[in-house]
Amino acid sequence: MRARLAIGILLLTFVVTVGAVGQVRTTTIAVDEIRRGMRGYGLTVFQGETPERFDVEVIDVLHNFRPSQDLILVRTNHPVLMNAPTVAGMSGSPVYIEGRLAGAYAYGWPFGRDPVIGVTPIASMMAEMARPLRRVWNSALAPAPTPAATTPHARLGRVPNHESMAGLDPYRGESPRDAFAALHEHAERFGYAHNAHSEVVRAATPILLGGFGNRAAAELTTLLDPFGLVPLQTGGSNTQAPPAGSATRFIDGGAIAVTLVRGDINATAVGTVTHVAGNRVIAFGHPMLGSGETGLPTATARVLHILASQERSFKIAEAIRPLGALVNDRQAAIVVDSSLTARTVPLTVRVHGVEGAPRTEWHMQVANYRSITPVLMLAMLTNAIESTAGDDTDVMFEARSRVSIVNKPTIDLTDFGYTSGSAGSARSLSRLRLFSVLEAVYGNPFEESEISGLEMDLTLRFERDVTQIVSASVAADEVDPGSTVQVHVTLRPYNGMEQVRIVPVAIPMLAAGTEVEIVLQPGNDVALEQPIARSLDDLLSIVQTGLPSRSLVISTRMPSRGLRFEGRVVNSLPNSVMDTMQLANESSGPQPFVTQERLSVDIGHVVSGSARLRVQVRRTPRP
Repeated sequence: MRARLAIGILLLTFVVTVGAVGQVRTTTIAVDEIRRGMRGYGLTVFQGETPERFDVEVIDVLHNFRPSQDLILVRTNHPVLMNAPTVAGMSGSPVYIEGRLAGAYAYGWPFGRDPVIGVTPIASMMAEMARPLRRVWNSALAPAPTPAATTPHARLGRVPNHESMAGLDPYRGESPRDAFAALHEHAERFGYAHNAHSEVVRAATPILLGGFGNRAAAELTTLLDPFGLVPLQTGGSNTQAPPAGSATRFIDGGAIAVTLVRGDINATAVGTVTHVAGNRVIAFGHPMLGSGETGLPTATARVLHILASQERSFKIAEAIRPLGALVNDRQAAIVVDSSLTARTVPLTVRVHGVEGAPRTEWHMQVANYRSITPVLMLAMLTNAIESTAGDDTDVMFEARSRVSIVNKPTIDLTDFGYTSGSAGSARSLSRLRLFSVLEAVYGNPFEESEISGLEMDLTLRFERDVTQIVSASVAADEVDPGSTVQVHVTLRPYNGMEQVRIVPVAIPMLAAGTEVEIVLQPGNDVALEQPIARSLDDLLSIVQTGLPSRSLVISTRMPSRGLRFEGRVVNSLPNSVMDTMQLANESSGPQPFVTQERLSVDIGHVVSGSARLRVQVRRTPRP
């Protein structure tokens, strides 16, 4: 009762606010007034841009369906809906009972034979519309908010990492695929996933893909499906000028698009507008990602066709005219403000070394939001490269990335890599330091920041210029402290004969009486000891350090420890100093690490594999 009273107060506030700016009030019907057998109609676009009616009859009300939210069960009646009971893309279609707005088409049953759907009550949706925006950290919206020190937006802000950044504090060793791991947990916790056929679930939101290849589409499907976001390869582009006579504003029952990517490649989420009040628009009747305040670009849309399917029916649609920004993504609705513009990230990908390719340059605008931008970036790179050079063969690549960051110097990175399956392998591309930059910018705990542009020049060579570390050995298992041992490293170039390279490794005096471990690995697999970052600039500096993938690195694990401080690293400290500087009950401050002595050898090829060996160090040198 208290929850309903609170919603009523918010709704009253909303109505007063709307009335104050001269908007026409919409007559609504409360859940408590709805009875079995009541009749009404819904509005949605079946084709084009003009909403059409479909009949509804109330079955009953399901109470406490979500926290402080009921669900109205209705049966629909329309020739299209008899053949396609639950349609992805109809989410948000307004439903009117006895002439008053009751809520939005939002839920259904997978594989249900009856045209029965769940309606989110309008009071819950209008409460989200009336919710004030903090607009403190949300720098994706224009006009820009006043800068302020804030706390990062929970773990949803975590984005990809690079293995050479394992020492970066507090973000460690994630890949772009891991960027959505926390979001998947979020989806399951709030019931967004749609695994059970017998449970009521959100009417899926189609993500309509244009210009995508199979590999990139499959990647997006894996990442987005737990949210009821269904990538569908339908084609379409929103890069052309809007056709004459197309809608210039949102209307109740009209189609609405959330444009995740637009340009030479497109990814567009499609739903339906429930209600427009001034600049504010409510739609969907359920969350999109459930990420709260956000800043994703939106647009008017037109529907080409409704495809009926026993597994999942959906609207085939495309964005028409950019308009507004998604500002709130909540349990009962998404909220769009048509007076705002969501900033996007320009992405340009140029592919070199592929003679005769139909296209070698791609230009896109990618949604600018911390929990989704890195994944979209990876998908766009994968797709552009797959479309240009999708050969299923060995590929060497050189990736030159230029990352522009608001109020920061431009970052230029060069990475070398190899993939055995395709140039567009997401696994290989995810190791690019570009994604470490995205992590630092979107996930740093120091200041609000955002990417303002990204360019990548990718040069491909269709060969396997890789040298594998086969093994390593020394002449004796026991050595003198202070001596130099000759490590015999066996290397095998692809399609070549094994060769042995001798690398001298110094054994320090302080290792006397201990066992020393020597590890051989590619440079980009080495986790360098880094100082504790004190600012975003420190994080960006750390990203740009690291050892190249074409180097063989020999690391000697020392029997001493060092400390990581803010801004610096100290190696090989005596135990007495360690004990003094790092108190046992101290929860922050200097962080210890095992000291490593390293030697880097340029092989001239991308290095793969690893090897390790152990040698015993005598207490005293032999006479």
